[in-house]
Amino acid sequence: MNAARVIAVGLAIACLSACGSNDTVEDRYYSLVLAAGPAGNATDDGAAHLIVGPIELPRYLDGRGLSMQVGPNRIETANHHFWAEPLDEAIAKVLARDIDENTDDLVVQRESGRWSGNADCRLRIEFDAFHPTFRSDVVVTGRYWIGTDDNVARRDFSLRRGLTADGYAHAVDVLRGALADLAEQVSDDLAAESGCTA
Repeated sequence: MNAARVIAVGLAIACLSACGSNDTVEDRYYSLVLAAGPAGNATDDGAAHLIVGPIELPRYLDGRGLSMQVGPNRIETANHHFWAEPLDEAIAKVLARDIDENTDDLVVQRESGRWSGNADCRLRIEFDAFHPTFRSDVVVTGRYWIGTDDNVARRDFSLRRGLTADGYAHAVDVLRGALADLAEQVSDDLAAESGCTA
């Protein structure tokens, strides 16, 4: 059995044993935001404003429990492994922080699903997938819309990163890394959008 299969089986067994055990199982909480590191000091200085949000998730990711793809068309949600805050809010915070770190000529803010009247540029993201899989990787896919009120471009994204250890904590770290990859892709697109820079 290759290493990737061993990791996938280990993660699946951990999930299933936690679900089926009669013993008291301690709940665990995971944060993308804490893994993101300290926020930078955004200064206005006449820079253009980018608003990140809303973040749209499929229904299976709309709950508190962490989800894992355990087969080609099967998703399971853990009973004792939870997101520390709503996933859409955490993703918006992390992306806003990362994009702000990647760009010098933008002030990046998150608007909890509402567009701000003073936004020069807007980023809306719709996820199809954001989870670890039985193939010992994480998958982050979907599309985003970026631009001004008069000029919006749509981009698709499909990101995969391999898992090298067992457990949900490692999977969350790898999902965090995939968000950094997505922020880099968005930042590159921002550089090409004239309405998104001062």
